[in-house]
Amino acid sequence: MTSTYPPRLASERPVSAWAITATMVSLLGALVALVLAIIGVFGSLPAAGLLVIATLGQLAWYRLGPAASRVLLWPALGLLGLCLVSYLLPEHWLPHVSWDQLANQIVTGSLLVDWRPPLLLTLCLIALLLSLVVRTRASLGAPMLLGVAGLLLLAQAVEALHTPSLLPLRGTWLAQVILLTLLLGQIVDVAGAWKQQSYRLSRALWPGLGLALLSLLFWHYQKTLEERNLAARVEQQHVQMAESLSREIDDHLAAMRRFANVWRLTPMIPGATAWATQAAPYQRDFRYFLNIAYIDTNSRIQLVHPPTDINLQVLGSRLFDDQPAGREAVASALQRGREGRTDIIELLQGGPGMIHYLPIFLASESRPTGAVAMAVSLPALADTLFANIDPEDQQLSLYRDRDRLAHQPAEARLGPWQLEAELDLSGIPLVLLSQPTLRRLLSDLPRQPVVSLTVGLLLAQLLYLVLFSQQQMANQHRAVRRSNRELRREIRKRTRLQEEVEWLAGHDELTGQPNRRTFLQALREHDPREPISVLLCDIDYFKKVNDHLGHLEGDRYLKEIGQLGNEVIASDDGLFARLGGEEFIAYLPGRDEQEAIRIAEDLREAVAASGLAHADGAPLTVSIGVATGTPGPLRIDDLLNAADEALYSAKHAGRNRARLARSLAAPGSEELPEQR
Repeated sequence: MTSTYPPRLASERPVSAWAITATMVSLLGALVALVLAIIGVFGSLPAAGLLVIATLGQLAWYRLGPAASRVLLWPALGLLGLCLVSYLLPEHWLPHVSWDQLANQIVTGSLLVDWRPPLLLTLCLIALLLSLVVRTRASLGAPMLLGVAGLLLLAQAVEALHTPSLLPLRGTWLAQVILLTLLLGQIVDVAGAWKQQSYRLSRALWPGLGLALLSLLFWHYQKTLEERNLAARVEQQHVQMAESLSREIDDHLAAMRRFANVWRLTPMIPGATAWATQAAPYQRDFRYFLNIAYIDTNSRIQLVHPPTDINLQVLGSRLFDDQPAGREAVASALQRGREGRTDIIELLQGGPGMIHYLPIFLASESRPTGAVAMAVSLPALADTLFANIDPEDQQLSLYRDRDRLAHQPAEARLGPWQLEAELDLSGIPLVLLSQPTLRRLLSDLPRQPVVSLTVGLLLAQLLYLVLFSQQQMANQHRAVRRSNRELRREIRKRTRLQEEVEWLAGHDELTGQPNRRTFLQALREHDPREPISVLLCDIDYFKKVNDHLGHLEGDRYLKEIGQLGNEVIASDDGLFARLGGEEFIAYLPGRDEQEAIRIAEDLREAVAASGLAHADGAPLTVSIGVATGTPGPLRIDDLLNAADEALYSAKHAGRNRARLARSLAAPGSEELPEQR
C-alpha cells in the first residue's frame, strides 16, 4: 500500500483531507530533520553528511515523488551498505588496518571510526531509506522496516545507559532526534493507508518485530560476552607481560649472585682484565646493567665494566660521599657481608635505577674484601621488555606510586581500556600500565555479534514478508471461495430459471400440464410401426362457469380437470395436455380405436363425477373427439383435424359424449351411442 502523494502529483484522483494533512505534517517533519542535520554538519556530528542526504531524500520523496528521491536514496544506501560490510567482514578476509589505511588516504590521520557511522545508527538509516525505496508498500515490507527502525532507536537509547562499547554503537542525541523525526514523518504519512489492512498487518508485523527484538537482545548478550572475553584476553596478556618482567628481575639477581661467588675461588683481589672478562657475559645478557663495578672497602669504585665514557667518569668515586641514598646498601655489603640494595634512586650515570651490592669474599678471607655493584637502569630495563611490544598495538608505562619511571608511547590512537599490573622489583612495588590501541582492539573483536544481529533482522524481515503474503493469499483464497459460492448460487439460480423456462416452454402455466408444444413433440417422436390415438377434449358450457362463478373459479376448474385428465391418461401411458382455453388433448401411443374410446369414456365419466358443477348445480362435463391413426407414416395435421371434427360431432350431438372421427374410424364404429 503506497503512501498518499501530494495533491499536485495525484490530481487525477481524489485525496482526502486526512491524507493532505498527513503529507503536510510529514513534509514539515522532514524539513525539521534537515535543519537539525545541517546543524550537525557545522557541529562536526558523526555521519552528519549521511543524515543530510537521508533527510533530503525523504524530503524529495514527499515533494517530488519516489522516482526523484531515488537519486539521493540509492547512493546513500550504497554508502551505508559499505559501512555495514566493514562491520561484518571477518578480520582474516579484510583486516581492520586496511580500512584504516583507506580512511587515512581520504584524510590524513583519520581512521575508519571517524568515517563510519555507529552500528545501530547505520542499521536504522538503512531501514528508514529502504522503506522509501519500496514506496512504503506494506506488501514489500515497509511496516516491518519502520518497526525495525523504531526498535533500533530504542536500542540506541538503552545503550546510553550501559558502559560504552568498543564499537561505536549509537548516534548522538541529535542524530537520534533526526532519525526519530524521519521515522514519525513516514508513520504519519502512511498510517491512514495501512489502517485499511490493519488486521493483515498485525498478523504479520508482531511476529516479525518479536523476532527482531530477540535478535537485538541476543546481539547485546553476545556483544557484551565477546567484549568481556576480549578484555580478559588482553588483561591476561598484560599480566603475562608483568610476570615476564618480574622473571627478568629474578634472573638478573641470580646472575649477580653467581658473579659474586666466582671470586670465592680466587686468592686475590681481581684485576681490570679479569674483571672485564668475568663481567662481559653478564652485561651482554642483561643490557640494562649500566655497569658492573668493583667497590673496595672504602666504598670507592675501583673497576667498572663496560668501560664507556659515562662509566669511566665514576671511577674513583667514594659512594659513601657521592651517593648518600645508597650508603646503607653499600655498608651492608662491605661491613656486614650481606647483600644490599638501594631504593630507586638517581644513578651517578643519570636516570632512575637501583643498585645491588653483593660482598666479595676471597678464598682466604672471612671478611669481605670488597663488593660488586650492579647498577640497573629502570628505563633500560623497561626498554628491554618493551622492545617485544609493537607500539602500533599498545602504549606502556612503568610507575612507582605516581612517578613514571619508563614510557613507550603508542603510534596509533588509543582505545578506551587501561590495564595495570603490579610487579616486585627486588622488594620495590611497581605498576605496569598498558593501554591497547583502538586498532588492535577492533581487530581482535569478533564480528559474530554484528553478523548475528544483521542476519536476525533479515530473518525478521523475511518472516514478515512470508506472513503478509500468506495473509494476502488467504484473503485471495477467501475471495475466490466467496466468488465461487456466489457463482455456484448464480449457476443454480440460472439453472432453476432455465429449468423453469424450459418447463414453462413445455407446460401450461395455469394447470401445470403439458402444453401444445410438448404434445406435438410427443407426436413427432411416435413410433410409426404402432397405432396412435388422439383425444381432443372441450369443457361443455365453460363460458357459463366464468360468467356465473368467476374467472378464479374457472381457473380452479381447469386445474382440477387437468389433474383428472393426467391421472386417467397417465395410467394408460398417455400424455394429457392443455391446448388453450377450455380445450385439452390426450396422446395415446399404441392404442387402437376401441382402447381410445374406452379411455375417452373413462375420462368423461371421471369429469362428470368430479363434483365440479355449474352455478345451477348441473355437473360439469366434457365433449371428446377421438381420432386414431394406423401404423405407418403419421400425418399430424390430418389426425388433429379428424379429432377436431369428431369433437364438433360430439358437441353437435348434445355434448357430454365421445365421438370417433369418421374419416379414420373402422367400419361400423363411426359413432358411439350417446352417453347420458
